[in-house]
Amino acid sequence: MAKKAKKKMSLYKKSLLIYSGVLVVLIITLLVYVSMCIKEYDKYDLDNFIKNSVADLSNKDLVNIIDDKALTISKYENFKSKKDIIKAIDKSLEDTKNITYKQVEDESTDKKPVYDIYYNGSKVLKIKLANKGQIQKIKLLNYTKWEVVDIKSYIETGLYEVKANIPEDHKLYINGKEVTDKLESQNKSLALFAEYTDLKKYSEYDITGIISKPKVVVKNASGKEVKPEIKDGVYTIEEEYFKTDDNTVAQSKLVEEFDVLSLAEKYSLFLTNDLSGSYHGFSQLQKYLIEGTEVYKMMYNWAHGVDITFTSRHTLKKPTFTNEKLSNFVIYSDKAFTVDVTLEKNMKVLGQDRVMKMNDRLSFVYYNGGWKLINMESI
Repeated sequence: MAKKAKKKMSLYKKSLLIYSGVLVVLIITLLVYVSMCIKEYDKYDLDNFIKNSVADLSNKDLVNIIDDKALTISKYENFKSKKDIIKAIDKSLEDTKNITYKQVEDESTDKKPVYDIYYNGSKVLKIKLANKGQIQKIKLLNYTKWEVVDIKSYIETGLYEVKANIPEDHKLYINGKEVTDKLESQNKSLALFAEYTDLKKYSEYDITGIISKPKVVVKNASGKEVKPEIKDGVYTIEEEYFKTDDNTVAQSKLVEEFDVLSLAEKYSLFLTNDLSGSYHGFSQLQKYLIEGTEVYKMMYNWAHGVDITFTSRHTLKKPTFTNEKLSNFVIYSDKAFTVDVTLEKNMKVLGQDRVMKMNDRLSFVYYNGGWKLINMESI
């Protein structure tokens, strides 16, 4: 009796082991199947599919779609053959985090959507997909199966662009080569200052046709490498200029003190034909201007045109100016500075109270023995 019970227990354990083994195999098979389904689902996710289709382009694919005759390569690259260029493009496109895309609505259909592909913000390819049907797996995963049917290249000026704005006595190097293609300074105030003072000019660069991620180096006048900041995609070296919101402190840094608010008030009165003097008060402002500058031309034309005679009938209230403030002084040298000016001019226009506000950045240089206004820009 005991032997029968023992034998029965042994058979039970054996059956349990077999059942457990089969169950484990089934679970593993199910997990593998689910994993494969999820991988396929991820593969055909539109974002993944487009980016991976671009990243997976082979050298052979790129040779077929890129027109090397239309491809302008920067002289700051170091390629010796088309093969090297294609290989570099292939390597760059593998970086999917730099790839974005946008549907071309007028060329797309539900079954065959078309997308423009961008790399670092520049259009490089056009890709046409085909909808090969809807797929459902494990009753939870529903997706579209995509296929690439056509790719067109727009790669003509490379994949990278190097923009820089650095002092004129600094040098820019790309891939070990000194860049000689300079443009004018993009900082209007600095460029104007440089015309009338010995303030250092800035050089602007915009280099296209770069295929591989470039190595950018900036060296100062002594030949020492300096690290630029990257602001909105522009390699930038900024001089450290003195800044303050205190008018007294700012005036102490200048070759000669200057009453900025007095000039701002005169300009405001000039705009509404309330400034005394010949040519509607232009004679009072002229000594603070340099003939030929844009701000001179603007005031001259206003003073000598007919529009100034059509300003609305009004009276000035007392006090005429309130909430006056000077802030954000930037002292470029003892003979050049900018300052933000805000003020309110209080008037009555056709019996109604009206406030005319000024919120401008003014640029000044010390020129021909006095301070001159060379630029005004609204903040």
